[in-house]
Amino acid sequence: MVRGARGVPPEQLWTPEDLSDFLRIPEKTLRDWRFKGYGPQWVRMGKHVRYVPKDVMAWVTGLGDSCAA
Repeated sequence: MVRGARGVPPEQLWTPEDLSDFLRIPEKTLRDWRFKGYGPQWVRMGKHVRYVPKDVMAWVTGLGDSCAA
């Protein structure tokens, strides 16, 4: 089985901590990005923020597209 951040199966939702570990950036940066409307798509579940790994990968792939010119 393929595992993502902290051994979480990719079909599960990621917490900000999972994404922070995966991208190797501080959780504060993710908070700032959400506030600014930047970064991967996220969902709010009550008071919790979650990320769909497939959406994160699409966002990361899209970053490379913006650099190619």
